[in-house]
Amino acid sequence: DLPRFPQSMEQVQSAPKALDRREMNALVRAVERHGSTRDQAIILTLLNTGLRVNELSDLNLSDVEMSQRKGKLVVRSGKGSKRREVPLNAEARRAISTYLNQRGEDEEQAVLLSQRGNRLGTRGIQDVVSKYAHLAELEGITPHTLRHTFCTNLLRSGKVDMVTVAKLAGHSDISTTSIYTQPAERDLENAVNGLVE
Repeated sequence: DLPRFPQSMEQVQSAPKALDRREMNALVRAVERHGSTRDQAIILTLLNTGLRVNELSDLNLSDVEMSQRKGKLVVRSGKGSKRREVPLNAEARRAISTYLNQRGEDEEQAVLLSQRGNRLGTRGIQDVVSKYAHLAELEGITPHTLRHTFCTNLLRSGKVDMVTVAKLAGHSDISTTSIYTQPAERDLENAVNGLVE
C-alpha cells in the first residue's frame, strides 16, 4: 500500500517559467534581426524592466524620462493603481530612444503605436512577443514570461535583494516576489544531472 499524505499538505508553488540566458539571447537576436524599432523596444523594455503588459501599453510619452546616462519609466497604471518608477538600463534606453526618434512627433500620447497610429493594446504586444518567440523557436512565451525572466535574473545575480525586486516589479506583498526564489523545473533537473558529471 502506498503511504497516504494528509489532504492539508501545502502545495509548493514552483517558480514561473523564465528564459535562460540562451533563450533570452535567441529572442533578442530574432527581434534585432527581423523586427522594427518598435518591436525591439517592446522586447528589450519587457526584458529589462519587468513591466506588466498593460503597464507597457498604458505608457505615455510623458512617462518616459531619459538623458544620456540614465532614464526611467513612470508607471501610473500599476496593480492597485499604484504609481512607481522603474529605472532604465543602457539597453532599454537605447531601444526606446531609437524607436521614439524614428516614431517622430505625433498627436498621440501613447509611447507604443499600432500600424494605424493609435495606442498599441495588450493584445498587440502579446502578438509581438509571440512572433519573435516563434522566430527564436521558443514555445509558450508571453510578455509575462519576460517579466518573470527580469525578476529571476535580478535575484539570481546575487546583487539584488527581494525587497528591491518587489519594488521594481510593483509587488505589494513580498511573498509574491518569493516565488522567484523557488527552483524551476530546469534547476532541479540540472541539480540531479550534475550528480553524474
